[in-house]
Amino acid sequence: MCCPRRKCGQLWFFIHEDIMDAGMRRLLRASLGLCPRHAWAYAAVEVELWQAGAGSRGGHQPFDVTILYEDLLDHVATGLERKSSLLHRHPDDVLVPVGPCRICMEMVSPGQPGLRMGYANSNTEALTAEANTLIHTTTWCLETVGLWRDRVCPECDPAGSEGTGDPVLLCRFHLARRRPLPEPLRNAVASRLQEVRGWMRHLTASMTDFGGAARAAENTSWIEAVGFFAGWGLPLYLATDPEEA
Repeated sequence: MCCPRRKCGQLWFFIHEDIMDAGMRRLLRASLGLCPRHAWAYAAVEVELWQAGAGSRGGHQPFDVTILYEDLLDHVATGLERKSSLLHRHPDDVLVPVGPCRICMEMVSPGQPGLRMGYANSNTEALTAEANTLIHTTTWCLETVGLWRDRVCPECDPAGSEGTGDPVLLCRFHLARRRPLPEPLRNAVASRLQEVRGWMRHLTASMTDFGGAARAAENTSWIEAVGFFAGWGLPLYLATDPEEA
């Protein structure tokens, strides 16, 4: 995953500014976050570039990512648990985004002329080079692969066979393709998403001055959350031994 300079600058600004806006959060809920490419790029840019922070790691951690995906997990889980009614005839429609990816929209607009500086006059070119190393993102994936590998969407997993595997583990794309979903499956998926959200809340707290240390499942939660919304391509790639690829 190579992040071009302009895209890296947009993502870094998104982390610092856009994500904090209540109106933007509503738009992100409707669009289910970002498109797969930009969702993983957003996570990687934060993990790679956020050099100092609270918690045991002291930086290089997905704090804003966990804030966003806590909200999105609850939004989708609540929608899936909703009973069919005249107003909500198809609860599983919550799996389908309404509106485009915010970063895709920004990238379509023409670039600004003049000196290319990023958020708070940061050097976008230097940040891009640093983000593209994926050193810290790869470390997270390798440290936690033993926990998330068996929870990968079976349709995203190149080692799996199409149509097999636990449907509760499907990402939102592959769940949406199976609509209408039976109520027991909707409820089971919602329960799993709320479980991941609970782990993620502890992970978020661990990245503050007052939270306790995150446990293994909690360190894995952000990967599982982004995997549900954006597919599992990046963590599977980063956790694959090059000699086995």
